[in-house]
Amino acid sequence: MKTYICGHRNPDVDSITSAYALADLRRRTGMADVEAISAGRLPPRAKWVFEHFNLTPPRVKRDVYVRVRHLVDHAVPVIDAAMPMVDALRKLEESGQSSLPVRAADGSFAGMLSPAKLVNFFLSRGDLMIPVGRAPLHQCAQVLNENDPVHDIRLSAVRNTHNHFPVVDEKGKLLGTVVKRAFAEEPPYRIILVDHNETDQGIPGLDEVPVVEVVDHHRIAFATTRDPIRYTADVVGSTCTLVARMYRAAGERPSREIAGVLIAGIASDTLLFQSPTTTDADRSMCSWLEKICGETAESLMQGMMSITSTLQSMTPDQAIASDAKTYNEAGRKFVLAQIEETQMLIFHQHASELVEAMDRKLRAEALDFIGLMVTDPVRGNSELLFRGAEAVRRALPFRKGPHDVLLMPGVLSRKKQLLPEILSAL
Repeated sequence: MKTYICGHRNPDVDSITSAYALADLRRRTGMADVEAISAGRLPPRAKWVFEHFNLTPPRVKRDVYVRVRHLVDHAVPVIDAAMPMVDALRKLEESGQSSLPVRAADGSFAGMLSPAKLVNFFLSRGDLMIPVGRAPLHQCAQVLNENDPVHDIRLSAVRNTHNHFPVVDEKGKLLGTVVKRAFAEEPPYRIILVDHNETDQGIPGLDEVPVVEVVDHHRIAFATTRDPIRYTADVVGSTCTLVARMYRAAGERPSREIAGVLIAGIASDTLLFQSPTTTDADRSMCSWLEKICGETAESLMQGMMSITSTLQSMTPDQAIASDAKTYNEAGRKFVLAQIEETQMLIFHQHASELVEAMDRKLRAEALDFIGLMVTDPVRGNSELLFRGAEAVRRALPFRKGPHDVLLMPGVLSRKKQLLPEILSAL
């Protein structure tokens, strides 16, 4: 069965690199079909890391909804309309199915070959050499498109009196059949979460797919699972630290390239060990990885920071979504986004445009409030743009600065420094 490994929506360097490295480790330890994916646009700094080590980054997959194409039963044959009826009936009998889909000469769905529909035909004609396409075929009331989300059609399909549903592509070409029992079966793939454990922060469709493992360094707010799962969590500054530790526990030594992407994830998420989330474990694992990679966390951090400013390379809407997390606390729904910027002047120049983008997101997603934390990892400070819930903003312990920003000296961590203040204000 296919297994995806995926970080949170609006991925950052740590979530992308930890997924990539964990996929390598799981393959080494016996997981046959596993793939790291990205739940959103690859951040420019993550792209730099993969290019630096000549690696192909995880592909972007926007959702993990189970779609009709995943349920097509390829053991159910398709009959060509030109096939003689005698051969088609033999094929139908051999399949053990009550009916089979018929494909027209142009590849489209022509109808279902069903014995019940042929009784009157044989009584009047009796010609078994006639092409199937010239015989009466049953026209299904429900023809499915391969891209239909299963959750949208499951109920109507189960209630349908027919047992077979032909599936066509966007051009109307017949692809095969879904048998009704498929709607009650387990999804055709499963997922491992890294760098998050909350469904609201996960890739769309996550609630429909079995989660079999979690590797994370955030608070635990995970939904109940049907079966026991492997859960790795610790108070460290980076998910990559946990993955590196898992390599050592398994007796595996990552390649130079894998060690490099893990170092990049640790350096990025701990802001080169300046963040208050940094632990001795982060430093220890990074030191071990540096010996394997031959490059240091400092040199990789310099490379990532050389990438053009986020605010200059993205639109305001992209910037506020590039590393944004959604929370539901105390009856409030809110988003906290974070970007890194070493030139605060650039941030101040774009502040009004960012506020407009934040207001649009506030309305579009029916949020109570939204905060954008702009962090300068070089000087160890952050500034916050805040929209909505004025009472919450006033309760925060940060003073106002120019351009209506809140100044946060010494604040680097959204998780450990900003979020607790937000929750306290709530």
